[in-house]
Amino acid sequence: MAKVLVIGGGPGGLFAAAGAAEKGNDATLMEKGKIGENIRCAEGFFDVLKLLGKPCAGVRFKVEALIFEACSIYTFDARSLNLWMIDRSTWQKELARIAIQKGVRIIENSPVLPEDLKNLKSKFDFVIDASGAPSVTSRLMGFSGFYRQNAGKTVQYLIEGDFSHMKNSIKAGFLPDFWGYYWIFPKGLDESGRQTANVGIGDFNPNSRAELRKMLDDVLKKERLDNENYIIRKVLGGICPTRMPEKLVYDNILLVGDAAGLTSPLHGGGIDMAVLSGMAAARAISEDPSIYETHLKKLLCRRLGFENMMAGAWRRRTLEQVDKILSYAHVLRLYRILSHPRLINPMTVKFLELLL
Repeated sequence: MAKVLVIGGGPGGLFAAAGAAEKGNDATLMEKGKIGENIRCAEGFFDVLKLLGKPCAGVRFKVEALIFEACSIYTFDARSLNLWMIDRSTWQKELARIAIQKGVRIIENSPVLPEDLKNLKSKFDFVIDASGAPSVTSRLMGFSGFYRQNAGKTVQYLIEGDFSHMKNSIKAGFLPDFWGYYWIFPKGLDESGRQTANVGIGDFNPNSRAELRKMLDDVLKKERLDNENYIIRKVLGGICPTRMPEKLVYDNILLVGDAAGLTSPLHGGGIDMAVLSGMAAARAISEDPSIYETHLKKLLCRRLGFENMMAGAWRRRTLEQVDKILSYAHVLRLYRILSHPRLINPMTVKFLELLL
């Protein structure tokens, strides 16, 4: 039985802690705040590889349609995708309850600073760092700048208002001369019976100096969400690291989730990769820690290769060209590739490169 410390109570950390405990280890999880608080993502759970299935709690609705807008508007059938809108707070609280049932000791309101990690890593056999980006490990080891150099930046509003016209769909919109997109992700009804949506914008150009808050305000005008019927309840922001650090294992520390740079270079989502990396880390410390990095990269390499290719094609194109790609994808139903994880492979990448 190993003594395992998990830093961070997000999806990656909670799955890592539960997995470690389930395999007979003494697992402790330290969360800087309270489990389920300080949620910053758009809360779309996209199980790209179809390895996880429906979340155990917090599901607001199964996404049935994806709406894309460039020069024109295109609606894609998403019913065959494993894609849900969730309330992450509810989901993570349930994950914490399950972890405690499995024997995990959860300590809330306990931030771990670099000097703390230096001491803790000697007191535990393994540390699983799920602290986000930049990770506490990076601040101790001196590579925290890596994340900002290889990340997208986001600003998001939680807006209260009537989004019933979107039904069970989510929307992504593209803008001229901008390598990024804006999103409208309805969350359905909250506990008070109010309709809300996450409305945000992400910039995937690490060197960009775009004023995202101003751009998002312009998006609200464009989408007619800037009137008295829509109220901004929260303003959030952060980075989405879209590239793995040089190493994922530092001494007895394993990086998972955002700490491992695991958000999509194409759309910025990463909940599923956080979960998969947490599960892989728990397995590795129980079997052979040296397999963690190799196993995780093998699991994700095809998916990340596909998304990097698509992101590169998008980066080099004007809004009109992006619109043409969306038109082709809609007419030829190329989006159905995402419904079949086995088709996300090098041969498909080569085909799409030629087509694009």
